[in-house]
Amino acid sequence: MKTKGFTLIELAVVLAVIAILAAILTPMVTNYLEQARVARAQADLRTIADAVKLYQRDTGRYPIYDSSAAYGTDTVSKADFATGSGNTPADGSGGSSWVLGTGVATTSLELYLNNNYSGVVVSSFPKATFNGPYIAAIDSDPWGNKYLLTAGNLSKGSTNHAFVISAGPDGTLQTGRDVAATANFAASGDDIIAVIK
Repeated sequence: MKTKGFTLIELAVVLAVIAILAAILTPMVTNYLEQARVARAQADLRTIADAVKLYQRDTGRYPIYDSSAAYGTDTVSKADFATGSGNTPADGSGGSSWVLGTGVATTSLELYLNNNYSGVVVSSFPKATFNGPYIAAIDSDPWGNKYLLTAGNLSKGSTNHAFVISAGPDGTLQTGRDVAATANFAASGDDIIAVIK
């Protein structure tokens, strides 16, 4: 008696078709995942930049000073602020003066945005006042690295662009840190940025 079923050739053809479809679809799905990571990093950077701008709009100063005396003398607490719990990105920008390691503030940017470290007198409208908190906790970027804010470039005496940056998928900063505000500014490599000023 003959039973109905698939022959070995039919099974091999079906498996070959499935393998071909998987080979075609895998790069497309991987590309969508990478695009989603980039979109998340861009959204995070815009959120951080907007919080810094809002703090400055409310208080008349950027959240980079440890006290009102430091604001008066324009003494920034550190050259760069980091946010997120990830790794500090590597500097691959060819010595563009990124101040990583000891130059990154040990107090996170979230604390500077959510506390009145710069000593603004809390008062009522229309005077400058601290209305924080300005941002919730920010995680590391989608590739496990910290976001960096060029805090030194937000000082009153700086003539450079100030921005928030993610090192992107490769975890290495290729964008120069100090770019004159009079020059055109764009991210290098796979870095993702949000310009503040």
